[in-house]
Amino acid sequence: MNAMPMTYMRDKVEQQFKPMLQLLGGDLLPHGRLLAGALELVIAHYEETFRVMDERHKKLCWYEFCLTPEIFLAMDIHPFLGETHPPAMALGTPDVCWQYVDAAEAHGTPADLCVLDKFMLGALLSNEMPAADFIVTASAPCDSSRIGYQMFEQLSDRPVYRLDAPVDDSPEAHAYYAGEIRKLITFLETQTGNRFDSDRLREVCEESNRATEAQLELFELKRARPCPHPAVVSFNSYMAMLNSLGSPQLTRYLQFLRDDAAEAVRQGRGAVANERHRVLWYYVPVTFDIDLQNWLEQNFNAVVILDLLSSFFRQEPIDTTNLDTMLVSLARRGLEATMGRLRVPASRLTERFLRDYTDFGADCVIFPAPVGCKHVWGWLSMLREVCREEGIPICAFDLDWIDSRVRPTESVRAGIEEFFTTVMAQ
Repeated sequence: MNAMPMTYMRDKVEQQFKPMLQLLGGDLLPHGRLLAGALELVIAHYEETFRVMDERHKKLCWYEFCLTPEIFLAMDIHPFLGETHPPAMALGTPDVCWQYVDAAEAHGTPADLCVLDKFMLGALLSNEMPAADFIVTASAPCDSSRIGYQMFEQLSDRPVYRLDAPVDDSPEAHAYYAGEIRKLITFLETQTGNRFDSDRLREVCEESNRATEAQLELFELKRARPCPHPAVVSFNSYMAMLNSLGSPQLTRYLQFLRDDAAEAVRQGRGAVANERHRVLWYYVPVTFDIDLQNWLEQNFNAVVILDLLSSFFRQEPIDTTNLDTMLVSLARRGLEATMGRLRVPASRLTERFLRDYTDFGADCVIFPAPVGCKHVWGWLSMLREVCREEGIPICAFDLDWIDSRVRPTESVRAGIEEFFTTVMAQ
């Protein structure tokens, strides 16, 4: 008899996430009441994943960046974004990352592959990825994921559908990718036996729009001085959004954050009592140091106002006029609101960077560059030059954002401390 899948994660939800939720809900941890809703969404998503695997009352799709979950929810398919699983599994327990990365490398995976793909491969070998009915992936965002999903296909022995993602972000590119999503619908109908209903998709997209409308309003409020919320709230809500867009629970959470931020702005209350520095955190969080942003706040009166991944959701809502407009909007959202955004030329990423830096009134940038993101290192070399020309202070360093063995917490903090006590002290 096969072992129950995801036994470690089942235990983690019960023994770590739920007790943590009680602490957050009681505001016993920094920014607890603002983070509790995101963890509630994560717990609910995992519990539904376990139920679908155990009961098999609907199909389960493991999907990748370059898509958001609305199309799956509209077809009564349980969506599971594989790339959100490693940081969730390793939260508070960095040794779990070491275990799965080492298992992947022992299996023959190149050491310089992205940690997400190594982690997922190790988890798949250990029966800690969801028992999906099929997998949906795309040709973006990077070479590591292209290698990774070939391995996942062979090991899982599940049907895989691949979308061709264009490399630019023009209207023509979005229209092309909408055609790819239209072909995906045919695949999903074949795999599930469910008929696609455009009216049901419209209902899901309208709910999704209510959530992203609150998120856009929240972005505007974060431009205030002092900034009402730290970026740890934005990033956690972003991670929740990737699996929950289209759900009323997500909408209620983001509306709560918006209303709380609006009240904080009215009262002149900031995330940091005496805000001195406004940091643009332009790439991934350091997931193995969950107290890093609190450390920044306490030691340097620095608030992280925005992170790169959350900023991807600064875009227009889904146009629900008809099926064609919905598919084009979902194509744009899938390509531009996930890590798929990194497929575009460095010049386009730099334009967005300068916009965010100006819009949010940042006075410095911290850029943690993962060793597995080769394309980001190419962009970073260009970005450094732009920052020199524009007089933007930037602290950039290499790390693995989940595997703490590459650059441990002490080294990360030492580099940031030197930046604030020298460059930002001038």
